[in-house]
Amino acid sequence: MNTNIDRPRSIGLAGAALWLTTASAAFVIWALVAIATPAAKGTLVGAIIITAALIAAGIVVLRAALHLPRDASPPTPEKRAMRRRFTWVFAAEGVLIFVVNTIAIATRHIELIPSLDVIIVGLHFLPLAWIFRVPRYYAMGLLFCAVPVVMMLSMSADSRIGNALGWYAIPGLGCGIVGALTAAAGLRESWKSVIALRPAPQH
Repeated sequence: MNTNIDRPRSIGLAGAALWLTTASAAFVIWALVAIATPAAKGTLVGAIIITAALIAAGIVVLRAALHLPRDASPPTPEKRAMRRRFTWVFAAEGVLIFVVNTIAIATRHIELIPSLDVIIVGLHFLPLAWIFRVPRYYAMGLLFCAVPVVMMLSMSADSRIGNALGWYAIPGLGCGIVGALTAAAGLRESWKSVIALRPAPQH
């Protein structure tokens, strides 16, 4: 197997999974705290335990990936192009979120901000799926778009779930769960790659 490609990929998958776990957990925990029903409080305990387990697993996998044999050759043109594309996508995401939020605040449609932000994040995962060759990012990106769109079409802006406004809680809760599942899949792929790339023990 080609370590020139798979070591950086293993590290990238593990790092991305850790970031995705943290971001998803923040959304889910905030939504459950805002909902504040007995069921939400019970679910919150489970969410915290699952988050802690994913973070611990992510640290283990990332450390293992970092200890794989290092390639000393300079970055290939493909890797440099990948980094440039990621930078452009990340920058476009930030600019678009700023512009959309500014317009929503100026037009007094603050209730749209959580859904629009999640949709933008979902859209940015579509080119990342192609750039990093991670097909599950397509599914995650589409679900990030679908959850808030379906919500806005099916319930009014003043509908509540427990003590929280639905338009604020549902995007974070639904997409947080999707993100956590995607993170777990990323850790699994990274760990399988680490196992395959580990040097054979010396006898």
